[in-house]
Formats: sequence, C-alpha cells, structure tokens
Amino acid sequence: MLKVSHICKTFTGGIIRKTRVDAVKDVSFTISNGETFGIVGNSGCGKSTIANMLLSLIKPDSGTIEIDGTIQIIFQHPETSLDPAKKIGYSLEEPMIIHKMYDKAGRKKRVKELLDLVDLGEELLDRYPHQISGGEAQRIMIARALSLDPKILILDEPTSMLDVSVQAQVMTLLKELQEKLGLSYLFISHDLDVVRWFCDEIAVMEEGKFVETGRTEDVIGHPKAEFTKKLVESFILE
Repeated sequence: MLKVSHICKTFTGGIIRKTRVDAVKDVSFTISNGETFGIVGNSGCGKSTIANMLLSLIKPDSGTIEIDGTIQIIFQHPETSLDPAKKIGYSLEEPMIIHKMYDKAGRKKRVKELLDLVDLGEELLDRYPHQISGGEAQRIMIARALSLDPKILILDEPTSMLDVSVQAQVMTLLKELQEKLGLSYLFISHDLDVVRWFCDEIAVMEEGKFVETGRTEDVIGHPKAEFTKKLVESFILE
C-alpha cells in the first residue's frame, strides 16, 4: 500500500530575480494493494514532481509518504533508460548486482524468469539496446523494474512513445502482471482513453494541486471541476 498525506513542494531559483514555483500543493492519495491510481493533467502541473518524491529523488517540504514495500519506476523513453554500451542481459542483471541479490547462477535464473514474465525470448540477452524494437525495450524496462520484486510501480507515460498497436500490447501485459503479481500502480498519463481503461481511481491535477479525485468512470463520465470538464471536452474533440 502507498499512502501520501498533504505533501507540498516548492522550487526557488534565479540569481537576480528570485522565482518561486509551488510545484505540489497539499496533495493526498492512497493506493491499495493491487489497485491502479492515475494522475492526469497538463505538462508541468506537478505529476513528475510527485513521482520524484515517491522515489526519494527529492524531499517534500511538508507532508508524509508511507510505502509498504519496494517502489520502482518505468519511464516513457525506454531507449534512453538502457545503457547503449551494455547488452540487454547485463541491464537485467544490474539491479540485482547493485542490491547484492542472488549469486551469479541465481541472477541468470532470475533473468530467464523475468523474460518469461514479459513474453520475450532469451535471444535478446546478447543484443544491445539499438538492436531491439521500442516495444521490446519497454518490456525489458518492465522486467528490469520487476527484478527487485517491487510492490508498487510508477508508470510515467509508459507507452506514449510507442506505436498504437504496441501500446495496447504493453498495457495488456501490465494488466496481466498486476493480476499475477499483485502489483499496485501509480499511472501518470494524459491519454484519457487509456486512463479510463486502466485505472481504478484517478486524480485530475492542475497547477500543483488535485482539483478532482474519485473512481475513474465517475470523474471522466461526470466531471465536476471546471478544469476536468475542459480536459474531457478537449480530449473528445481531438
């Protein structure tokens, strides 16, 4: 389970003229075991700042974050998340090496299990990132994230850079993995169609704060906040 209570984050900058950006303002939400919570909103609204705080890459100025288990992230650019100089096999083993999980034989066995989970063959292990497709690269990133046995995955626009047909395959895979492994997801996206299909609950974010939260079908089907209404209307018109 993940519980976020009243987190806030402000960034300041500038040498001559000081600037202040309230990136996240009093945000709270809970993700139960095996559920998917989505955050939707325009670019720059604070979605990625929340993800960075959950990963302890930055600290909230106030509020609390409670995480039951390990948390990992899957980014939208799999090709830049993989080391171009390392073979896929090493990229899958690397998190386990860093965290001192298993001996060499155990890691090799675990890599094969991970490939099975994401429906990929062992022939990819000797290839470099530029030798595999975008869909294969994203499946490798999913497998890499799963190597540390996380309870929660942050999915930051995980399919936005993929072809439509490949997007559907990856999203279906994520659904299957959730059911099989009991994972909880925080899904960050701007695609309301995918959010509607994938998420149990969502929050609509505008300028650092949640303006509406609830069951996905209720929020998208019967929006109450003005920003949510505009977001839904603009998506319908696209």
